Amino acid sequence: MGDSMKIDDLKLFMLVVELGGFSSAADALNLPRSNVSRRVNELEQQLNVKLLTRTTRRLTLTPTGLEYYQSLQNIIPQLDQAHEAIRTHSHSPSGKIKIGLLNESDILIHEILQSFLQKYPNIRLETHLSGMGYHDILNYGLDACVHIGSIDDSSFIARPITPFKRKMYASRGYVEKHGRPQKLEDLQQHFLLMLRWTDGRLENNWVFNKGSVKVDSRLIANSSYYIRHAVFQGDGIGVLPEVMAKPFVQTGEIIDLLPEYEMTLDDLWLVYPSRKGLSYAARLFIDYVLEEVAKIQ
Repeated sequence: MGDSMKIDDLKLFMLVVELGGFSSAADALNLPRSNVSRRVNELEQQLNVKLLTRTTRRLTLTPTGLEYYQSLQNIIPQLDQAHEAIRTHSHSPSGKIKIGLLNESDILIHEILQSFLQKYPNIRLETHLSGMGYHDILNYGLDACVHIGSIDDSSFIARPITPFKRKMYASRGYVEKHGRPQKLEDLQQHFLLMLRWTDGRLENNWVFNKGSVKVDSRLIANSSYYIRHAVFQGDGIGVLPEVMAKPFVQTGEIIDLLPEYEMTLDDLWLVYPSRKGLSYAARLFIDYVLEEVAKIQ
């Protein structure tokens, strides 16, 4: 390996292979496509071999490229671990972590992210609002992400996040105008706000600890931000995380309509690649989040 060959370029080549193209790798790293293409070309020139076959429609590994990629899968993680071991012996942990958050999970763990950054001042954190859960790990080169629902890919490790409670809320203005439901059956007479999860599931059956109700709504949103905004604007009744809604209940801005009824979201996961080479900073982050999020409830 020549002196001018950079480990970052080897990692870039691996990412191009894993994402299936220069454009996808460029998007994941926020780099110009021309920069990615040039660096892979320079790598091929330094090795004096063709690693990739390029056509207008697809990018494929040559036999030599495949052998090289498989070798790097073992070598690069070992190099990363060796570098991190040296750094952490003489300095505080450092590095950059890219994390995928769903549009409810960012509210739940915002304070955890801030306390993590305070504890490890040399670690940089980039958050990505994910719409596809663990699928975005490869799409955007994430170190880990929050995911709701089943996970069908055994190449990932999924660690359960402590379940959190969700309850029914409406604004004070909505209740003054439309009344307050006294039992689940009364919901049929109200304007309900329905959520579609990122995996496509429609939350049209609200299952609580003390009963369930079929939900028929004229408004469906795949964004919990929109549901939350609609609740605060008095547009209807929505299900929100209790940890997020509680401060606004205390100020009287929104109302916990049926306090004894709650549902638990228990298929929430922190997902990360199972292959070796997860950075020390990312491992610190994963362990820290799992430990701290358990204290929320």
